[in-house]
Amino acid sequence: MTLGRVLGWFLIVVAALTASAEAVVALGTGEYDSIATVDLWTLITGRYPQIATAPTHSAWSDAIGAMLLAWPAWTVIAAIGCTLIFACRPRRKRAEYREASMRFSSSVR
Repeated sequence: MTLGRVLGWFLIVVAALTASAEAVVALGTGEYDSIATVDLWTLITGRYPQIATAPTHSAWSDAIGAMLLAWPAWTVIAAIGCTLIFACRPRRKRAEYREASMRFSSSVR
């Protein structure tokens, strides 16, 4: 769980750095050309994403995949980071929930 939270925070930092780099480029050139997720995917893997070239899944998943690939890369990276932070958060054990609900229940046992 700790590794997931650390990775999530790392992705948030990378997203912030990517967004600030895009802002500096936009201020310097005067026009906003964002780094799309599809461009980042191609740079990392060396191949164009399969979902963008050939329909392999249902129509709605292809539409969602194409929409996500068109978004700026920092938004997708930040969303993945936030999801990891939320999914790997520390939680109480189920026994603690059960004890707490028994203490505050209105029924007499």
